[in-house]
Amino acid sequence: MRAPGVTIIGCVQADVVMSPVTDLPAPGSTLLTEQTAVRVGGAGANAALAAAEAGMEVRLLGCVGDDQLGGWMREQLAAAGLADELVVLAGETSGLTVVLESPVRDRTFLTHLGVNARWDATMIPDDALRCENLLLCDYFVAPRLRGETARHLLDSARAQGGRTFFDTTWDADGFSEASRAEVRELLPSVDVFLPNEVEACAIAGEAADAERAARTLQAVSGGWVVVKLGPRGCFAVGPEGGELAVPAPEVSVADTTGAGDAFNAGLVHALAGGMGWPEALAMATRFASAIISRPSNDRYRSAIQAAEVST
Repeated sequence: MRAPGVTIIGCVQADVVMSPVTDLPAPGSTLLTEQTAVRVGGAGANAALAAAEAGMEVRLLGCVGDDQLGGWMREQLAAAGLADELVVLAGETSGLTVVLESPVRDRTFLTHLGVNARWDATMIPDDALRCENLLLCDYFVAPRLRGETARHLLDSARAQGGRTFFDTTWDADGFSEASRAEVRELLPSVDVFLPNEVEACAIAGEAADAERAARTLQAVSGGWVVVKLGPRGCFAVGPEGGELAVPAPEVSVADTTGAGDAFNAGLVHALAGGMGWPEALAMATRFASAIISRPSNDRYRSAIQAAEVST
């Protein structure tokens, strides 16, 4: 049987993960960290690698520069069969994020958009939207794909029979009322909305109450809203008042960056494979927990091995 397929539209950038970093050093001083990793990242690449790991047929649509960093990322993604449709912009720099992880607070990010600031819908082939599943992610770090452009991508995929998944990432401008309204206007075009806890609360205007936020957003969407709660698992609200809470298993965490992207991929895979919602949420939670328990530089070995066998 053919593996289920997904088109993923999202950023491809390098992640430099450093830990532990609880506070920045004082001006002019130095902080020594214990661990660092450099890997291909961005929600698009993270989700694509995880979906390939899960066994899906993946089309990754993203943009990199023709610099040394972009060449390295293409090599890394080619090993998993995911580099063929990346757009390479001449004379442009690739995107990069520095991730600062700490055992006592949530991660923080410093991001350079690079080519992602120029990436637009003309670089996305029309046939990519003829898909079983569309995951549109990295909304706030792909500025030319926002608003009506995003709506067109989602509606086009839906009109051709695809199920639509949407993940915004954090808004660097702090989720102004205009940004919140912009996201809410897109939700009727989304079958499954996938914010994390702080994003859901910010978009819904429900301070620190993830469950109320999920209900508020589901009333706007009409589809499913799945709020990712980190080590507490997830909370989902669906049509006709259905609510599901799924705890996360206890694992030894090596690196939490990309956990939400792995969850997204696991959920797309589970639903595409015909699982019901309780089973799909549980599987996605276990899948993401397994990914973040692996070393930062060796997360997707199965996806790469499978690509090597197929060639």
